[in-house]
Amino acid sequence: MTQEITFWVLAVIAVLGALVAVRRRNLIHGVFALMIFFAALSGLFLLLLAEFIAAVQILVYIGAVGILLLFAIMLTERVTGDDARDITSRGSFWGWAAALAVFVFLLLPAIQSADLAQTTQPHNPSVKALGQQMMDPYVITLEVLALLLTAALIGAVAASQGGEKTKEDTDDA
Repeated sequence: MTQEITFWVLAVIAVLGALVAVRRRNLIHGVFALMIFFAALSGLFLLLLAEFIAAVQILVYIGAVGILLLFAIMLTERVTGDDARDITSRGSFWGWAAALAVFVFLLLPAIQSADLAQTTQPHNPSVKALGQQMMDPYVITLEVLALLLTAALIGAVAASQGGEKTKEDTDDA
């Protein structure tokens, strides 16, 4: 019973977070709502006893993608969508209706063809074994990727600060 209540609470938080992320005109609020969605999704993975996927969800999506989006928004000058179309307009209604129809059209055959009685038991390797399988062959590649990401971060910081004028630059002008 407790797992069912936890599932529904996390599912409602995830759906509300996704809706707020899509509907918010202020991009920073939208990114925070998206991060709430990812956190709720991570909780749902924990309920499925997929601890590794939940940890990756937190590290990659909340930690990396969310922060990357926040940096991108902070580096741009305009963060609010004042000229965006009203989401409650008539055209928007038909867009939402079409999206719902496509979703139902794609979901119904999947539900009807699912044979839940014949599910197999999942293979549950340890996180250590999974990490060794993923990391051992690609150590050098991951190190090079880490250096490239560090260089990109330094470049982003340098680009956001702009160039400071030195005394020599002002004397030449």
